[in-house]
Amino acid sequence: MPMFELKVFQSESAALISARYAYFANHLERPWKGRKSPRPFFQALSALTGAGKTPILAEAVTRMRAHLSTEPIVFWMSKAKSVVAQTYTNFSSGGKYSSLVEDFRVVNVSQLTPHCIQDGSTPLIILATTGLFNNKEQAEGALNIYKQGVDLFGNESPWERLISRQAGGKRRPLFIVYDEGHNLSEQQASILSELEPEAYLLASATLRLPDSFNKSVIQHLVGWFEELSEREELAGLQALDDSGQPDPHRFITTSVRSDKVVDAQLVKRAVQFDGTTAPMEKCLDELVGRYRQIQEEINARNLGFSPKAIYVCKTNISDDGERDDHSRPFELRKAPPIRIWRYLVEQHGIPPEDIAIYANLAFDGKNKPDEVNLFSKGENDFDEFTEGDYKHIIFNLSLQEGWDDPACYLAYVDKSMGSSIQVEQIIGRVLRQYGAEHYDSPLLNSAHFFLRVDNESVFSEAIEGVKAKLKAEGAPIDIVSYYGSGTAGADDLLPKEGVQVELHQVYVESAAARERIDELITDFHHYMEGAVDTVGQARQTTQVIDMASVDADSGVTEWVTEGNTNPVRLRWLVNTAIKTRSNRVMSVVDLKHLKFDTRVQVQSSADRAAEKLASEIVKAYYDHSELFYETLKDFDFGTLRVPKSTPAFTNGLYERYAGFNKFELAFAEQLDKNGAIWHRNPSSGGFHIPLLSEGDTAAFYPDFIAWKGNHVYCLDTKGGHLLGEAVARKLFDIQDHEGRTPLHVRFISEGKQDELRGKVRSGGYTVWKMKSGNPTGIHVTTLSKAVAECLK
Repeated sequence: MPMFELKVFQSESAALISARYAYFANHLERPWKGRKSPRPFFQALSALTGAGKTPILAEAVTRMRAHLSTEPIVFWMSKAKSVVAQTYTNFSSGGKYSSLVEDFRVVNVSQLTPHCIQDGSTPLIILATTGLFNNKEQAEGALNIYKQGVDLFGNESPWERLISRQAGGKRRPLFIVYDEGHNLSEQQASILSELEPEAYLLASATLRLPDSFNKSVIQHLVGWFEELSEREELAGLQALDDSGQPDPHRFITTSVRSDKVVDAQLVKRAVQFDGTTAPMEKCLDELVGRYRQIQEEINARNLGFSPKAIYVCKTNISDDGERDDHSRPFELRKAPPIRIWRYLVEQHGIPPEDIAIYANLAFDGKNKPDEVNLFSKGENDFDEFTEGDYKHIIFNLSLQEGWDDPACYLAYVDKSMGSSIQVEQIIGRVLRQYGAEHYDSPLLNSAHFFLRVDNESVFSEAIEGVKAKLKAEGAPIDIVSYYGSGTAGADDLLPKEGVQVELHQVYVESAAARERIDELITDFHHYMEGAVDTVGQARQTTQVIDMASVDADSGVTEWVTEGNTNPVRLRWLVNTAIKTRSNRVMSVVDLKHLKFDTRVQVQSSADRAAEKLASEIVKAYYDHSELFYETLKDFDFGTLRVPKSTPAFTNGLYERYAGFNKFELAFAEQLDKNGAIWHRNPSSGGFHIPLLSEGDTAAFYPDFIAWKGNHVYCLDTKGGHLLGEAVARKLFDIQDHEGRTPLHVRFISEGKQDELRGKVRSGGYTVWKMKSGNPTGIHVTTLSKAVAECLK
């Protein structure tokens, strides 16, 4: 399995959590709990579904470890057994995220031994469900974590050993990671506090935490921050509000911007809703038809996977509200899961082995056909369900949180007859993007929902619920809805017959950049392990409490330099510093030289040199890379979904287009009159050009594409003038490898403008193109003249 590569925003988020922890943990005025122990650090991670909270937290823990002088223990929790099992597999050797925690020993709590806790030479991750300690009478596997006298742990319970966690005469720091932090309860908070953790990391979109936790953890951290904020520099910790004032709630929350998740291609760009009051069978016909279209687009691009569909409905209640008679023959049953199963198999020829029912569907023990794959035991048969790789999954709302298959593209949701099913609860099931890559097809970059409703108001309410949820999460995901059939519906269009255009992909040529980066790596200093420039100091404090006079004043707490931070490979430092700037650059960086095996410490001179090298490498990549038009690689124009009511265009590549704002529509009409073949390029899956700038594989999607002679013109009516000049200079005219310039980029802005990002004066339009090696604005009076200027 190839090594997992963090997205830039994921690496940034982990780095921010680590930087905040280091600031807090090493601060001379870190708050203490009496004279006994320091107050814990806290961080909430708020991110859109599909953003990759687990790898962010794993990377954060690894970075935090580098600031410690003692190897930590990480107590990693989830509510569901399936999530814990999945995390264990991903962290274990060869697992998806194993490279992020490669220095850690990873164990399930049932595998915990005294040696794991006492071995202070190796960092440890312990995985457990919250049920393990939520009930002190409960055991997990062969281990009862509260029971004393177990042979393995002697006279202490495993929980008591975790509380003391002694290794070489020192207490190991403990991090608590809760990747479903919104489930934290008063009881859990109370029990976890017994561990006296060094830090809490909670993946949660909200800070609605138990009162006791707020009082014992949050309030102390907020109060400490407020005291320091007036006299310390906090800008590097991104803990300022929009007006530039210190904000403690930003300090305790790492919020991932949802547009970065979309730009990183981890989630889909659009959600399409089709609503109908027609019978269930009609709705399923439309879903299966779309399913097959998506499969065709996948096959045309040789992507090598099959889409999946989910069907959400009531379980044992028929459409008329009556309880289904579970003793009747299978072919006469009225339960929605059975009706859906029969219709998919009998009318659409879907093989039974591709269908699963994940619900507590009742049978009398005799009338379930063997070919029906039923999973009715919840978590107890979840593993067997996931191993089946089913393409059509029928369920109510009980599908486990651990199921997050990015191949899921379609959903049927039955909201008829007053159904309480909320679409916004299901949206996360179909939001992830397969392969973490946006394709050149709007169908493959969209989630497809088919809602069966009682009336249009129910459909509208469902859409508004989804919009509200995505807006609250800041997700820039297009919502497109079609209700009913006939003139109110939509068509799936292909390019017009007989209209031939040629378009190829643009790629980054980085040979010159690779040469310069190799020079930087060769010239990098060879550090010697243990030398003064590889050592970073750790600060510690010790309080001695006289048990005969506990209340006596122990004096001022003094921090002293004692020991060093945990050593890490120089290669890891350079790699992580590059990842916080660009993923694309990693493909041309070779750090195999033995000098990068040297183990150095955070806050050392070598650490600072690694950061500087990473910055120089990324700059060299973008300075020396070029864009090229690849004439051997065609761009495929796929299916566009367009409302039937949309007007037609004479010279458009497709019969109709939709989704214009006022300026774009006026421009499209003038472009159509010009006579050149043109295309409205969809941002949800159209033609794009890589941007040579830092970030997560940033790309430019022009609004329009036009063909004239042997030239292709990419025309953008928004945002182009906001591009930095260095980026725009490489973007305007793109050559092929034979030295021709077949592809031209033009930006069109309203009003008169003399320089990129300069002041706009009213009147006419400005067309931006390259002249004498510089981006130049050409002012014209009418939109028709602007179109003509664009195509010169």
